[in-house]
Amino acid sequence: MLRWVIFLPVAFIAAWLAWRITKAGMDLQGLVSDSFLSRVGVEFFSHFAMGIVFIYAGAATAPSHRIGVAYMLASLGVVLAGFMLFPAFMIADYWAVWAGASWVMGLSFFTYIFRTGEVTLER
Repeated sequence: MLRWVIFLPVAFIAAWLAWRITKAGMDLQGLVSDSFLSRVGVEFFSHFAMGIVFIYAGAATAPSHRIGVAYMLASLGVVLAGFMLFPAFMIADYWAVWAGASWVMGLSFFTYIFRTGEVTLER
């Protein structure tokens, strides 16, 4: 019962940690986000990883129906990205638009490899 309560917070916390760790790792490699191309890469890979980990951590935490939970988290992630992209367009914050698009690409990529059977969530 407890795992049904915490699977969604686990998904959000794991996604945030993936974002922070990816950004920190890229900073340690010397990819500073002062130049345009570096920032494009840093924003893309950190949010792409965030989308992948969001689905995987949440679905792996769920006690049963992991396939359905994975698809539900992918759908929820796309809806949340849509809600976040609207204000980003309104204030013309195109880095936030790129981050949201990268997150959706990460969600889509994991959903695709999950659907093709390259990643399994069953025990």
